[in-house]
Amino acid sequence: MALDYAVDSFRTLLGIQGRSFGSKTKSYDGISDGYEGVQWNVAVFKDRPGKARLGVNLEGMKYDGWPIARFIEHELEHPGLPSLPVEKDKIHIDFYRKAWIPSGGRPPIKENIIKHSGILLDGLTDVLLKEMLIDASSCLAAEKNYRGRAKQLVTLSSSGIKKEMPVSPHLTIYTWIWSSVPSDLQEAKMLMQKGFDRLLAVYEYVKSHS
Repeated sequence: MALDYAVDSFRTLLGIQGRSFGSKTKSYDGISDGYEGVQWNVAVFKDRPGKARLGVNLEGMKYDGWPIARFIEHELEHPGLPSLPVEKDKIHIDFYRKAWIPSGGRPPIKENIIKHSGILLDGLTDVLLKEMLIDASSCLAAEKNYRGRAKQLVTLSSSGIKKEMPVSPHLTIYTWIWSSVPSDLQEAKMLMQKGFDRLLAVYEYVKSHS
C-alpha cells in the first residue's frame, strides 16, 4: 500500500507516467520521472515498512556530457550545498559508487558507499563536502578529463569475488516524506507535496550546476 500511494501521488503531482525501478533483489522499489540528468524519484524500502523518501537524483551517466562531472567540479570550486536556504535538518545527501557490467546492469558491490554519505545537510561543512566530492570524482576517469567511468577493484556482494570493473558516482539528495503508511491517497499527496516543496531549491540548484 505504501508503494501504491507513493507512485500514485508522485505521478499525479508531476503529471507524468514516470519510470518504475526496483526488483526482487533490490531493497527498495519506486519510481522516477525518467528524465536524463537530474531526476525526481520516490522510493519505499522493504526493510522499513511504511516509510517513503523523495529524492533528487543525478546518475553517473554520459547524458549530454557527464552532468555528474560538471556538478562535482562546480562544488569543488564553489561549494554551495552546505549553504542552501532549505530545511537542512530534514535533507540527507548520499553519493554511491556504482559498478557496471557490459549489458548496462549494476551489480551490488561492497564498496558502494562514498565517504560521508548519508550526512544531513545541516552537518555538511565545506571540508566534509570536499572529501566526499574527491572520493566521488575518483569514480570518474581522470585520463578522460573525468568524462567517463573509472576502473576500480571492487567486491561483488553476491559472491565476494574481487574484480576490476567500470564504476561511476551516483548522487541522491533526499528527505523522508512519511514514516507510516498514509491513511489515504489524499494524505499521501499532501505529504508528497511537502517533500517537493522542501527539495525544490535543491533540485533547481543541482540542475543549474550540472
